Amino acid sequence: MIIKTKLYDGNVELFFENFKHLYTFNGKKVTSVTQALSVINKPALVSWAANSAIDYVSTQISPGKSYDELELQAIFEAGRKSHYNKKTEAGNIGTFVHKWVEDYIKGTPQGMPVNEDLKEAVEKFLGWVDKHKVTFLKSEQQVFSKKYLFTGTLDFICKIDGKLYIGDLKTSSGIYPEYLVQTAAYRFARTEEFPEEKYTGQLIVRVGKDGSFEFAVMRDDNWYRKMFVAFLAALKLQESLEEIKDFKVDRE
Repeated sequence: MIIKTKLYDGNVELFFENFKHLYTFNGKKVTSVTQALSVINKPALVSWAANSAIDYVSTQISPGKSYDELELQAIFEAGRKSHYNKKTEAGNIGTFVHKWVEDYIKGTPQGMPVNEDLKEAVEKFLGWVDKHKVTFLKSEQQVFSKKYLFTGTLDFICKIDGKLYIGDLKTSSGIYPEYLVQTAAYRFARTEEFPEEKYTGQLIVRVGKDGSFEFAVMRDDNWYRKMFVAFLAALKLQESLEEIKDFKVDRE
């Protein structure tokens, strides 16, 4: 399935091939913001997955008890998948929180969650909106840079004290440095298409799956914007290295 999006007053057509998960513009490949940021090494995730497996296995094996081969195999196999199960469970909670806030921003709020953690997170979000007099203007806006050929979808545009901000909603366990680069990229592309929109900065609003809440404001995106361009270059270098794998070398 191919999805066509018109931008820049209808003068730009961006194509997305769902099966290949590929964006193109005038026959050229377009990089997504998340693809560019995927070059970041995340060793903490490897440690988390290993710890998840160890934690599971340690709860299934008791000292002094004997296990046959099939029992051990079943325990080890379940331990191997434990990180995926945790990730899936956390992802389901995060999806609910994100959807609730997204509906609120769009002006179609749902009823308050029954789950205590979810309810606490939502109440903190609503408290932030009320305290800072946040006015949401747009939701789920696709952005595209013709200059650097990258695209992404920002979560919302809002006004705080009459000043314009681009915002991104997260349900992660913290606010990480790459989020700063991500939102700068969104602002970069948005202002390329709409130069008349004068943004004061970018917001990261984190509504945690455990009831936590925090937000961060970046008022100067120049440094992060330069970083994102560097990430684009790093991704292209990585893709070039992948091509080298298929290059045949004659050896004596």
